Amino acid sequence: MKGDAGALHDRPIVPVASVELLKIDRPAVVLGSTQSLDAVRGDRAAELGFAVVRRRSGGGVVILQPGDHVWIDVTVPRGHQLWSDDVERATWWLGDAWCEVLRVVDDSAEWAVHRDKLQASAPERAVCFASVGPGEVVRRGGGSGAEGRGGGVGRGRGAGRKVVGISQRRTKDAARFQCTVFSAIDVALHERLMRDPVPPSLADATGVGAALASLAPLALERFTAALR
Repeated sequence: MKGDAGALHDRPIVPVASVELLKIDRPAVVLGSTQSLDAVRGDRAAELGFAVVRRRSGGGVVILQPGDHVWIDVTVPRGHQLWSDDVERATWWLGDAWCEVLRVVDDSAEWAVHRDKLQASAPERAVCFASVGPGEVVRRGGGSGAEGRGGGVGRGRGAGRKVVGISQRRTKDAARFQCTVFSAIDVALHERLMRDPVPPSLADATGVGAALASLAPLALERFTAALR
């Protein structure tokens, strides 16, 4: 499915198990459901050709450009074997599935699921990839050809470098998990578009480089199999 980022985020949730690959047709700065438009420099976003939109799921800003990421939505209806009323645990199976896919495209590092509460200061919560939340995947050890500016491992988190971001939108009948993986984390672009200083921890997140091209078909196959 391809279209405007705002329209793709606004799609109603149908309570049927599904996996969808989403592609945007223009760059967008995507705000979390509770974030103010003031978090972004709107004039600069317009100058650079970025739409500023809001998603209904929580979390911080995500900056999307065509071709620089893989965005997959996974919907789990209430009553499905993968359903959980626990909002945090509900994402763990999906993080495990992402780890399986990432091991196929890059076996040079350890991939791990964050199985704890959101780890973030207030400034870090403003930018999705500056924090690590339940079910999200981090990289431990190994190299990466697409690291963000900076280096090291996890800025004291001990968890590794965030690679898969997951936001969640729930209704009484289903949960939609919105997953994003980048080829690289563009810290400089965040600095240009965000009104407040970008948290240093953003430089610890990383992308998957050239492996992004083979990620989507593997992930779609793995998630579809899990939902069956």
